[in-house]
Amino acid sequence: MVRHPQKPGPGEPHDTLVAVRSALPGITVGSAPVITADVSPSQLEQAVHRFAALPTCRLADLFATLDGEAVTTHMVWALDAIGRYLVLRTPVSDHEYPALSDIAPAAFLEECEIYEQFGIRPAGGKPLNRVALPPQAAEDFPRLGPAPTAPPSEVHAPHRVGGSAFEFPFGPVRATGAESLYYGLVTSGEEVVDLYLFTWHKHRGAEWRLRGRTPAEALFHVERLEGLSAVGNAWAFAAAVESALGVDVPPRAANTRAVALELERLYNHVASVAAVCQATGLSVGQAHAEIALEELLRLNAAVFGHRYLFNILTIGGTRRAPNTDLLRRALPAVQGALLRTAEALLSTNSFLDRLEATGILHLAQARHLGLVGPVARATGRTTDCRRDHPRPPFDQHPVTPAGQEAGDCLARLRVMLAETTESVRLITELLDEDTGQHTSALPAGGGTGLATAESPRGESLAWVSLDADGKLERVRLRSASARNWRAFDDAVRSQNVFTDVPIIEASFWLTVAGTSR
Repeated sequence: MVRHPQKPGPGEPHDTLVAVRSALPGITVGSAPVITADVSPSQLEQAVHRFAALPTCRLADLFATLDGEAVTTHMVWALDAIGRYLVLRTPVSDHEYPALSDIAPAAFLEECEIYEQFGIRPAGGKPLNRVALPPQAAEDFPRLGPAPTAPPSEVHAPHRVGGSAFEFPFGPVRATGAESLYYGLVTSGEEVVDLYLFTWHKHRGAEWRLRGRTPAEALFHVERLEGLSAVGNAWAFAAAVESALGVDVPPRAANTRAVALELERLYNHVASVAAVCQATGLSVGQAHAEIALEELLRLNAAVFGHRYLFNILTIGGTRRAPNTDLLRRALPAVQGALLRTAEALLSTNSFLDRLEATGILHLAQARHLGLVGPVARATGRTTDCRRDHPRPPFDQHPVTPAGQEAGDCLARLRVMLAETTESVRLITELLDEDTGQHTSALPAGGGTGLATAESPRGESLAWVSLDADGKLERVRLRSASARNWRAFDDAVRSQNVFTDVPIIEASFWLTVAGTSR
């Protein structure tokens, strides 16, 4: 069954096109999924002012590249209303570029990372925090460019509360199986006044390590960048390489990728539900969710040969075909178990009381910070790459994103539960077509390409530059976790207490590895 995509709201595509053409006179939008424009620093500031004020434009990423001694910033805007990405390339002079986060606050962490990796900073001398490299990183530490002249400031907002406020340190070693993460919890008692994160403990220099490798060699590392989003991140990277080389993926391989992606979404959302139950002390609910999770992981292994769905994609197609007969037989039972678990959880008042009005984010914050995935959709911002920037097979099997508006832990849980139903529907439709193990031939040569995929946590973005021999000169990997962690402190400080923090973290269901790459 082929469903027709939802139409955008009245005037949205027109407003977006007007903003693009007004900010960048003479630009040709065309039909390509990615528009690239070279702009001067003054043009960049003007464009950012226009795009940041438009709800249909979303800042997707900001990164830098190095060619000899010349540094260029790349600002990526998602023009969701017209299904395009816009890349603004701007040369950097005198080690400075416009202070973009003063206009679009979602750019702040990327500005910090660019400073750590390339030694250039926004104009105006604003304080920059440490986000990627560990404090012991000396000048000869592996970087993508020259080292900064001074370490990041690590400046945090002042705290003014009634009584005495103090910082309660938590981490980076937290519990068995939990990723290394430091919380700086500022409190005057039990209520959390503020929170800041140190996420650099798991930094592995992934983008630096991938230089000089072939895309096929790099794919192994990309899958392991954030193991719980192996398919989503690998699809974005593979699609970026395919875009650079002008390669189309065979339809059966595209269907296979989508089946794997939705299976990945299923087990991640169920794992989040189990984590939320654990954080609230609902042992019975946790047990039911963990049983469902184990059944899904075993199904992954039986259908694709790996519990966490590694080694399915390759550049140009897929390396494995699913066991479709087994998947058809198992899906109804999986869906039934998920529906029963969801019904039981959503009728348990003591459980719902812990989630409602906990960890609140508002729609304005989602726009302000450029959030993606279930975290954004729970605030009413229903951005979804599968619908807004569809690539095969989602162009023929459109997705209806789940949405909530309360922006709290309960809203995020409801979004994830609804998405499990949508994933089962999509898998069923794709199995009714055809799947298989197919790969297109790859031409020689180089180029640049940008692509995204809707991972379980939201939009995963990849940008690649290939040299004439087809090896990677520069790779940019921006996971959904890297975009969404920036909202975690906002959610925690929204009138919550200490015991709410693990519930909020479970409802976000992000990884540290995805941001501290």
